[in-house]
Amino acid sequence: MNTDKKQMDWSEIKGKIKQKWNKFVDTDVDGFKDNMHLISEKLQKTYGYTKDKADQEYTEFQKTLNPVVTPTEKAKPN
Repeated sequence: MNTDKKQMDWSEIKGKIKQKWNKFVDTDVDGFKDNMHLISEKLQKTYGYTKDKADQEYTEFQKTLNPVVTPTEKAKPN
């Protein structure tokens, strides 16, 4: 079965981050490029979230970045 899996580029991810957390400035967001795990820490500092709340926000955000793999063609018997 073939699958169509789209991968977001950094500009799309950056836009999503800025849309979701508008208190982050460009330098904050640029710092996340190869260090997405830092979002949770920055949420604590910028928004005053608890560690658990920040981790939950980050986990939920990550789910939006992992595109759903959808079958484009059913397996055909030989």
